[in-house]
Amino acid sequence: MAELAEPLVQTENFSVMGLRVRTSNAPGDADVKIPAIYSKFYKEDIPKKMESLRKFDPLFAVYSSYESDENGAYDFLLGYAVEPTTKPLPGMEILHISPQNGRYFAIQPGPPEEVVPKFWAEIWNHPEIPKIRTFQTDWEEYSEAGIRVFLSTH
Repeated sequence: MAELAEPLVQTENFSVMGLRVRTSNAPGDADVKIPAIYSKFYKEDIPKKMESLRKFDPLFAVYSSYESDENGAYDFLLGYAVEPTTKPLPGMEILHISPQNGRYFAIQPGPPEEVVPKFWAEIWNHPEIPKIRTFQTDWEEYSEAGIRVFLSTH
């Protein structure tokens, strides 16, 4: 279970290049569009195409441009950190993420398609976390060390 005990941190500037889609948490939207982005990402071998451009290793799943809160529309971008001056590859976009306050949460080990949705459901149903979220930019980081989620909070 995600706990509020996680320390408040301030992130650095960074940029992520990848595939983007506008979606929402309404039934039949993100639960269809986000898996489709993952499928396209690997079908088009984007990790290989970006190999020389990647700044560091985690795969980022970024949630940004929130219309309101978890009930409104938002952008989802799947990609890798790159230098901010990198020219986007065809069909991809670069998102520049400004420094912000928030908290990192580690996700329990397991298949991402199971543990990540479970984590988000816990966040939405947590008595305190929804009250402190700022809905600036949130992201998941996938690396050999595991999965962690950054939530923009105050």
